[in-house]
Amino acid sequence: MPSWKRIVGIIAVAALQFGCVLATLSAPLPGEAAAQGTPGASGHARTRAEAPGGAERQDEPVDGGTLYLSMFSAPRGVFNPILMEDGYDANIVGLVFAGLLTRDERLELICDLCESYSVSPDQREVTFRLRKDVTWHDGHPFTARDVVFTFQAILHPDYPGVLTGDYAALRGVGAMLEQRAALDRAQAGGRISAREAAAQKHAAWQAWLDGDGRQAIRAVDDHTVVFAVDEPHAPLLQNLAIPLLPAHRFAGFPVGEMGQHPDTRRPVGTGPYRFVRYVPDQYVELVRHEAYHRGRPYIERIIYRIANQDVAIGQLLAGELDYVPLKPGDVVLVQGNPNIGLFTRPDLGYQYLGLNHRNPLFADRRVRQAILLSIDREGIVRHLLKGYGSLLESHFPRGHPYHDPEAIPTRRRDLAAAARLLAEAGWTGRDAEGYLVKDGRTFRFTLVYPSGNAVRTATAPLIQADLKAVGIRVDLQMVEFATLAEMVFGGRQPDAWLLGWGVGLDPDPGPVFDPESRWGRATGWRSDRSAALLRAGARLLDPAKRRPLYREWARLVAEELPVIFLYSQDQIEAVRLDRVRGLRPDARGSLWNIWELWIAPERR
Repeated sequence: MPSWKRIVGIIAVAALQFGCVLATLSAPLPGEAAAQGTPGASGHARTRAEAPGGAERQDEPVDGGTLYLSMFSAPRGVFNPILMEDGYDANIVGLVFAGLLTRDERLELICDLCESYSVSPDQREVTFRLRKDVTWHDGHPFTARDVVFTFQAILHPDYPGVLTGDYAALRGVGAMLEQRAALDRAQAGGRISAREAAAQKHAAWQAWLDGDGRQAIRAVDDHTVVFAVDEPHAPLLQNLAIPLLPAHRFAGFPVGEMGQHPDTRRPVGTGPYRFVRYVPDQYVELVRHEAYHRGRPYIERIIYRIANQDVAIGQLLAGELDYVPLKPGDVVLVQGNPNIGLFTRPDLGYQYLGLNHRNPLFADRRVRQAILLSIDREGIVRHLLKGYGSLLESHFPRGHPYHDPEAIPTRRRDLAAAARLLAEAGWTGRDAEGYLVKDGRTFRFTLVYPSGNAVRTATAPLIQADLKAVGIRVDLQMVEFATLAEMVFGGRQPDAWLLGWGVGLDPDPGPVFDPESRWGRATGWRSDRSAALLRAGARLLDPAKRRPLYREWARLVAEELPVIFLYSQDQIEAVRLDRVRGLRPDARGSLWNIWELWIAPERR
């Protein structure tokens, strides 16, 4: 079951990777290859590339050829940007579609499908002036109608996706969504039928379209769109950067059945590459969009092969793949190969140990701080991640524009300090096995973690051993990821769990720490100060004014520890430098300018 932040992370990964949609997800250790990334002063990867043998490459772009990329699991085939819930689907969406905005090398928002955008003096309207040279892959012109259609589909009461809440700030939308929630509660309580609830939602939807909706999202003309909000809301710009749908292909089709529309499986977008075919469990084939608005791509065709990690690395070494994302333990297999470049960059996601604050064991902040100080997080990064990662002290990982290393000092393992905090919290007794006891209760809980993730699987017993060292007994339970997600976010309230968040580039964390959201309810943590800081931060558009607020908020959550922040893993990408030319890797990844890349003619 995907989360709000998971969707943001998915879109961000596709966007940073290909520079076509928005602008990342989870992954530094420099490789001894012809190209390598090294951390720069900004925290983003600084890169260089040399030809095998050390000579600088001076070749010019050449037209044609095929680029072979890899993904480790098969996409679900939901190639619809407002319905996708899978990072593998996002790989394709990021090449086929585009949005109003994208990201530059500093990860700041810039125009993609627009020529310009402006914010009104009262910060309650955003006006986009669209490019006039954009066409959909079927030749139909891109217009303001497509923009309006996409966002109205997301707000429709029958919309089956998870993005609706991102647009609650639009004029009248918040009130409409509150009414929907009230109807859902009434239906769940048996006070109204499903049919009655649906009828009232549709009536409210039509009333919104006829009222506030006329101002909330309006097409002034074919190439001008205005969005209006009830009050200033900074995260809206990031949310408006999602890939857009072609109205002329979806209009008239029931929104609730959009997943069954043929274009969800065979997408038509405005991105640099057109969809050709998907052969399940084998490959996805794309061909260049000749009229792409940022320039006709040099590479004619892309084959996205589906292969597990071991097979993909073998194909990379054999020259059968041009690009493979690597796990830390696999770097040694390609390191030193003169034809393979390694590029690393900080990730915009992190891993955490979630705690159920309703459990009296975790109600005391000192206990949560003791748990953090007991875990050898440095050991996890050093041994499990092979150094490709960093410790996390709060919500913003090292690669995030709002990460402030001076705001929160790094906390290293300190068993003596952990013991003192536990004693202060009243955990002074011991049972026959040496575990802590308070008021006759042993400090014992169950940690649930998902299968299928090697690092998380290895992390769980390390946490168990580390906490045993301070007298805390941890029982481990491994379940399928979907089962764990349902346990955590479906209201079953496990004691503790291992999961991760993808962090949007806007500093606002959305509902992740909102105690009234399904994501915030997972921990049960409440803080009036946190809520006040986040409300204030979301209403400011000036980064200089927002930064102090989020600095204070980051310090607050670092002290309160609604979750135990563990680490952020770096992204590692391997590319065949003897074939792929034109690389300009930066914080967006190695292939962000995919339309500018070309294949060396002697290696086709």
